[in-house]
Amino acid sequence: MSKIISILKDYKSTTLPEMDEVALMERVDEKFTISFENTIDILSKINHKYLCLEINGKRFFTYQTEYFDDSNHSLFKNHQNGKLNRYKIRFRDYVESKKTFLEVKFKSNKGVTKKTRISVPFRNKDLNKKNINFIEKQTPYSSKDLEIKIKNNFDRVTLVNFQSKERVTIDFNLKFSSGKLEKKLDNICIIEIKREKGNRKSEILSILKEKRIRPTRFSKYTIGSCILNTNLKYNNFKRKLLFINKISKNGIIWN
Repeated sequence: MSKIISILKDYKSTTLPEMDEVALMERVDEKFTISFENTIDILSKINHKYLCLEINGKRFFTYQTEYFDDSNHSLFKNHQNGKLNRYKIRFRDYVESKKTFLEVKFKSNKGVTKKTRISVPFRNKDLNKKNINFIEKQTPYSSKDLEIKIKNNFDRVTLVNFQSKERVTIDFNLKFSSGKLEKKLDNICIIEIKREKGNRKSEILSILKEKRIRPTRFSKYTIGSCILNTNLKYNNFKRKLLFINKISKNGIIWN
């Protein structure tokens, strides 16, 4: 943490209202799973191109997420089977901002991600009439079939390039839990580059290519589900899990 805090001091800051210009609710995403050391190196090379989100003097923020699925794990299975036109449904707490949103992410068959969300009272996660209407309007799922399956916590740094309308999030300190079971991914960072479709300008993407780091799709819900529930079929994720296990200092322990 101290290394990240030190490097982020070299970045000029931006604010949440300013970042509204680059909301990118409909976008093209690329994710990269890399080591903490590689992340530090990359952050030290791009401070002249990106601004760093700062709120109340802080430049990294805690997120807490609770993911819905049905009893058949349909949302997980759609991802595992590579189905397009798929959904994620979640509550997300933005801890420092004391805000909570009910969010739906939709991945189209054209590879475009669209996120819709509504604000709810901070950490108030009841499926009331408003929330039920939102879920059933935005997804093909009935709220009565849904329940929270896993939770995850992580810290995030957000960078923005206003010139190319690009946002970059860097997630670390990932923890997953279900009931009393908890797992942590050490030494793992997830870089996600979010751009308008057709925008190919990205300083951080160029550096990742120079390092020969290839995109690795990383869904916190599906990876967390695999780690916490070995009864799930996850053949299509085995190579990814082995890769994550290789980077992680302590390795992933399957029960």
